[in-house]
Amino acid sequence: MWLAFFPSSALRHYYIKHAMNNTENNSLTLNNSEDSFDTEEPVSKSQRKREMLELQDLGKELTEITEKLLAKCQLPAELLNAIQEYKRLPNKHEARRRQLQFIGKLMRSVETTQIEQALGRHQHHANLNKRLDQQLEKLREQLLAGSAEALQELILEHPDIDIQYLRQLIRQAQKELNKNKLPSSNKKLFQYLRKLKQTD
Repeated sequence: MWLAFFPSSALRHYYIKHAMNNTENNSLTLNNSEDSFDTEEPVSKSQRKREMLELQDLGKELTEITEKLLAKCQLPAELLNAIQEYKRLPNKHEARRRQLQFIGKLMRSVETTQIEQALGRHQHHANLNKRLDQQLEKLREQLLAGSAEALQELILEHPDIDIQYLRQLIRQAQKELNKNKLPSSNKKLFQYLRKLKQTD
Protein backbone atom coordinates (compact mmCIF):
# COMPACT_ATOMS: atom_id res chain seq x y z
CA MET A 1 0.00 0.00 0.00
CA TRP A 2 1.01 3.65 -0.54
CA LEU A 3 0.92 4.25 3.26
CA ALA A 4 4.01 2.06 3.55
CA PHE A 5 6.11 4.90 2.13
CA PHE A 6 5.55 6.95 5.33
CA PRO A 7 8.01 5.94 8.10
CA SER A 8 5.76 6.66 11.10
CA SER A 9 2.11 6.21 12.02
CA ALA A 10 1.91 9.87 13.14
CA LEU A 11 3.00 11.08 9.71
CA ARG A 12 0.58 8.69 8.01
CA HIS A 13 -2.26 10.04 10.22
CA TYR A 14 -1.36 13.66 9.35
CA TYR A 15 -1.36 12.96 5.63
CA ILE A 16 -4.74 11.17 5.70
CA LYS A 17 -6.36 14.00 7.70
CA HIS A 18 -4.88 16.67 5.40
CA ALA A 19 -6.09 14.86 2.27
CA MET A 20 -9.64 14.50 3.67
CA ASN A 21 -9.80 18.23 4.53
CA ASN A 22 -8.74 19.18 1.01
CA THR A 23 -11.42 16.93 -0.45
CA GLU A 24 -14.14 18.49 1.76
CA ASN A 25 -13.02 22.05 0.96
CA ASN A 26 -12.99 21.36 -2.77
CA SER A 27 -16.46 19.85 -2.54
CA LEU A 28 -17.78 22.86 -0.55
CA THR A 29 -16.28 25.33 -3.03
CA LEU A 30 -17.85 23.47 -5.92
CA ASN A 31 -21.26 23.41 -4.21
CA ASN A 32 -21.09 27.13 -3.42
CA SER A 33 -20.19 27.89 -7.02
CA GLU A 34 -23.12 25.83 -8.24
CA ASP A 35 -25.50 27.55 -5.78
CA SER A 36 -24.27 30.97 -6.89
CA PHE A 37 -24.72 30.01 -10.51
CA ASP A 38 -28.22 28.71 -9.87
CA THR A 39 -29.39 31.92 -8.11
CA GLU A 40 -28.26 34.25 -10.90
CA GLU A 41 -31.19 34.84 -13.20
CA PRO A 42 -30.75 36.72 -16.47
CA VAL A 43 -32.75 39.93 -16.84
CA SER A 44 -35.50 39.35 -19.38
CA LYS A 45 -36.21 41.75 -22.23
CA SER A 46 -39.67 42.47 -20.83
CA GLN A 47 -38.24 43.35 -17.41
CA ARG A 48 -35.61 45.60 -18.99
CA LYS A 49 -38.33 47.31 -21.02
CA ARG A 50 -40.45 47.85 -17.89
CA GLU A 51 -37.50 49.43 -16.10
CA MET A 52 -36.86 51.74 -19.07
CA LEU A 53 -40.52 52.81 -19.15
CA GLU A 54 -40.46 53.48 -15.40
CA LEU A 55 -37.40 55.69 -15.82
CA GLN A 56 -39.09 57.50 -18.70
CA ASP A 57 -42.20 58.04 -16.56
CA LEU A 58 -40.03 59.43 -13.77
CA GLY A 59 -38.36 61.72 -16.30
CA LYS A 60 -41.80 62.86 -17.51
CA GLU A 61 -42.72 63.69 -13.91
CA LEU A 62 -39.59 65.82 -13.65
CA THR A 63 -40.75 67.88 -16.64
CA GLU A 64 -43.98 68.75 -14.81
CA ILE A 65 -42.60 70.09 -11.52
CA THR A 66 -41.43 73.58 -10.62
CA GLU A 67 -37.88 74.85 -11.00
CA LYS A 68 -37.64 75.09 -7.21
CA LEU A 69 -38.44 71.42 -6.79
CA LEU A 70 -36.10 70.51 -9.66
CA ALA A 71 -33.26 72.18 -7.76
CA LYS A 72 -33.99 69.98 -4.73
CA CYS A 73 -33.57 66.87 -6.88
CA GLN A 74 -29.92 67.84 -7.57
CA LEU A 75 -29.95 66.54 -11.13
CA PRO A 76 -26.86 66.23 -13.34
CA ALA A 77 -26.40 69.24 -15.62
CA GLU A 78 -27.07 67.29 -18.82
CA LEU A 79 -30.37 65.90 -17.51
CA LEU A 80 -31.44 69.29 -16.15
CA ASN A 81 -30.71 70.95 -19.51
CA ALA A 82 -32.69 68.24 -21.31
CA ILE A 83 -35.70 68.85 -19.05
CA GLN A 84 -35.54 72.60 -19.56
CA GLU A 85 -35.28 72.08 -23.32
CA TYR A 86 -38.39 69.86 -23.18
CA LYS A 87 -40.32 72.65 -21.44
CA ARG A 88 -39.35 75.12 -24.17
CA LEU A 89 -40.73 72.92 -26.94
CA PRO A 90 -44.34 73.49 -28.16
CA ASN A 91 -47.09 71.29 -26.76
CA LYS A 92 -48.25 68.29 -28.82
CA HIS A 93 -45.08 68.40 -30.88
CA GLU A 94 -43.13 65.40 -32.20
CA ALA A 95 -39.95 66.98 -30.89
CA ARG A 96 -41.33 66.71 -27.36
CA ARG A 97 -41.80 62.97 -27.72
CA ARG A 98 -38.22 62.52 -28.95
CA GLN A 99 -36.91 64.77 -26.18
CA LEU A 100 -38.79 62.73 -23.59
CA GLN A 101 -37.17 59.56 -24.92
CA PHE A 102 -33.79 61.27 -24.62
CA ILE A 103 -34.58 62.21 -21.01
CA GLY A 104 -35.48 58.58 -20.30
CA LYS A 105 -32.15 57.50 -21.77
CA LEU A 106 -30.27 59.93 -19.51
CA MET A 107 -32.21 58.65 -16.51
CA ARG A 108 -30.56 55.22 -16.90
CA SER A 109 -27.25 56.59 -15.62
CA VAL A 110 -28.77 58.59 -12.74
CA GLU A 111 -29.21 57.46 -9.13
CA THR A 112 -32.96 57.89 -8.71
CA THR A 113 -33.24 57.44 -4.93
CA GLN A 114 -32.78 61.12 -4.10
CA ILE A 115 -35.12 62.15 -6.92
CA GLU A 116 -37.85 59.81 -5.70
CA GLN A 117 -37.41 61.05 -2.13
CA ALA A 118 -37.72 64.70 -3.19
CA LEU A 119 -40.81 63.96 -5.27
CA GLY A 120 -42.25 61.89 -2.43
CA ARG A 121 -41.84 64.77 0.04
CA HIS A 122 -43.43 67.11 -2.47
CA GLN A 123 -46.39 64.77 -2.96
CA HIS A 124 -46.80 64.39 0.79
CA HIS A 125 -46.85 68.18 1.19
CA ALA A 126 -49.35 68.46 -1.67
CA ASN A 127 -51.60 65.87 -0.01
CA LEU A 128 -51.49 67.80 3.27
CA ASN A 129 -52.44 71.02 1.47
CA LYS A 130 -55.29 69.28 -0.31
CA ARG A 131 -56.60 67.88 2.97
CA LEU A 132 -56.33 71.32 4.60
CA ASP A 133 -58.22 72.95 1.71
CA GLN A 134 -61.01 70.40 2.08
CA GLN A 135 -61.27 71.14 5.80
CA LEU A 136 -61.31 74.90 5.18
CA GLU A 137 -64.00 74.60 2.51
CA LYS A 138 -66.17 72.65 4.93
CA LEU A 139 -65.58 75.24 7.67
CA ARG A 140 -66.39 78.10 5.28
CA GLU A 141 -69.66 76.41 4.29
CA GLN A 142 -70.59 76.02 7.96
CA LEU A 143 -69.84 79.68 8.68
CA LEU A 144 -71.83 80.86 5.65
CA ALA A 145 -74.70 78.63 6.76
CA GLY A 146 -74.72 80.55 10.06
CA SER A 147 -73.31 77.79 12.29
CA ALA A 148 -72.74 79.40 15.69
CA GLU A 149 -71.01 76.22 16.87
CA ALA A 150 -68.42 76.36 14.06
CA LEU A 151 -67.79 80.06 14.73
CA GLN A 152 -67.39 79.54 18.48
CA GLU A 153 -65.01 76.62 17.95
CA LEU A 154 -62.90 78.73 15.58
CA ILE A 155 -62.72 81.55 18.12
CA LEU A 156 -61.66 79.14 20.87
CA GLU A 157 -58.92 77.69 18.66
CA HIS A 158 -57.62 81.18 17.78
CA PRO A 159 -58.02 83.59 20.72
CA ASP A 160 -56.25 86.39 18.79
CA ILE A 161 -58.67 86.18 15.87
CA ASP A 162 -60.11 89.44 14.52
CA ILE A 163 -63.75 88.57 15.23
CA GLN A 164 -65.15 91.79 13.78
CA TYR A 165 -63.29 91.30 10.49
CA LEU A 166 -64.33 87.64 10.34
CA ARG A 167 -68.01 88.47 10.88
CA GLN A 168 -67.76 91.16 8.21
CA LEU A 169 -66.34 88.69 5.69
CA ILE A 170 -69.08 86.19 6.50
CA ARG A 171 -71.86 88.78 6.01
CA GLN A 172 -70.41 90.04 2.73
CA ALA A 173 -69.90 86.51 1.41
CA GLN A 174 -73.50 85.63 2.31
CA LYS A 175 -74.77 88.68 0.40
CA GLU A 176 -72.71 87.70 -2.64
CA LEU A 177 -74.20 84.22 -2.61
CA ASN A 178 -77.75 85.54 -2.27
CA LYS A 179 -77.33 88.03 -5.12
CA ASN A 180 -75.24 85.71 -7.35
CA LYS A 181 -72.35 88.18 -7.35
CA LEU A 182 -68.70 87.39 -7.94
CA PRO A 183 -67.38 85.60 -4.83
CA SER A 184 -64.83 88.23 -3.83
CA SER A 185 -65.53 88.12 -0.09
CA ASN A 186 -65.97 84.35 -0.30
CA LYS A 187 -62.39 84.03 -1.51
CA LYS A 188 -61.16 86.49 1.13
CA LEU A 189 -62.89 84.43 3.81
CA PHE A 190 -61.18 81.27 2.59
CA GLN A 191 -57.78 83.01 2.52
CA TYR A 192 -58.31 84.35 6.03
CA LEU A 193 -59.21 80.90 7.34
CA ARG A 194 -56.14 79.43 5.66
CA LYS A 195 -53.94 82.09 7.25
CA LEU A 196 -55.36 81.22 10.67
CA LYS A 197 -54.70 77.50 10.18
CA GLN A 198 -51.16 78.07 8.94
CA THR A 199 -50.30 79.92 12.15
CA ASP A 200 -51.26 76.89 14.28
